[in-house]
Amino acid sequence: MILDKKIVNLVNFKGRGAQTSLNNSLSSYQLEDFWDDSYFDEDFFASNHTTKWIPTHPKTILNKVKSPDMKLEWSMNPYQGCEHGCVYCYARVTHEYWGYNAGLDFEKNILYKSNAASLLEQKLKSKSWKGEKISISGNTDCYQPAEQKLKITRQLLEVCLKYNQPVVIITKNALVCRDIDILKKMAAKGLVEVCISITTLDEDLRRVLEPRTSSSKNKLKVIRTLSEHQIPVGVLLAPIIPGLNGDEIFSICKAVSQAGASFLNHTLLRLNITTALLFENWIHKTYPLKASRVLHQIADSNRGNSKNNDSLYRRKNYGAIAENIHQQVRLAKNKYNLNRIKHVVVPKKLGIKQTPQLNLF
Repeated sequence: MILDKKIVNLVNFKGRGAQTSLNNSLSSYQLEDFWDDSYFDEDFFASNHTTKWIPTHPKTILNKVKSPDMKLEWSMNPYQGCEHGCVYCYARVTHEYWGYNAGLDFEKNILYKSNAASLLEQKLKSKSWKGEKISISGNTDCYQPAEQKLKITRQLLEVCLKYNQPVVIITKNALVCRDIDILKKMAAKGLVEVCISITTLDEDLRRVLEPRTSSSKNKLKVIRTLSEHQIPVGVLLAPIIPGLNGDEIFSICKAVSQAGASFLNHTLLRLNITTALLFENWIHKTYPLKASRVLHQIADSNRGNSKNNDSLYRRKNYGAIAENIHQQVRLAKNKYNLNRIKHVVVPKKLGIKQTPQLNLF
């Protein structure tokens, strides 16, 4: 299926994952495709697809994960929307709640929580907080390009260190190395674990699949750097897309193991309805000769349907293709020693409230 055929044929949004803007399913207003060859203005599109940073002022910063297919834990996302532009990102649909679309709007309209650090400190000081582990970047990447200037994630880590709060960081960006000074102190207390997300070692594929993430070479360098500083680091091989990066499992496992990763987790591509439309549009435009085969293999791994919104089944995979991928990952992890016991991230004193005053002793 190809959406907005004229856009697909005319426009190539370089540096963006999504190649179109979808209608917002929550809005009563719909976009109309009104341009053609004679109407297309390249300067108009360039000026209207620059990134905008938009401040928000939420009342809370932590989110309790209650989805039946996820472990119960807390997540914290300083940014909504993500300039990394991963075309497969499941978080795209959340942008519709803000009145934007899940396509290009998700990548170019970045909302940031300007009061994130103060909200976190307020929560950690509350009597109800028990010191449970927090995942940073459960939705969008906390080290996306906006972080280089805004430094909200760094502020959050400073608060976590101050209160001995355990965190797990998930990122695709080498910017995480900027905060090694804080991460080393947290690692010494057993408060942090970093998970680097790697999809491919093929730079040509990465540039179109997740265009504004760090290069594959730099991601491996991040693993090596964190490992050398005794900061627990592992890898999330995700998503594995049959027909695109499914043949890289062993090469990725070998590379990350040599770089110093101690563990590896993986997931196959899962597409909610909105992301599936974007992905179909993208693959027909980017890999037209592979599109049909890739989409059929994705569907085969998801009970015959590539669009899966059911929280009970969306993280489960079925069929010979999925089983073959899982077996390859198991073999590769054993071969390259990526089955080491995962670092347990726990508070310094579980259940004992750490306050600035107590930390003086």
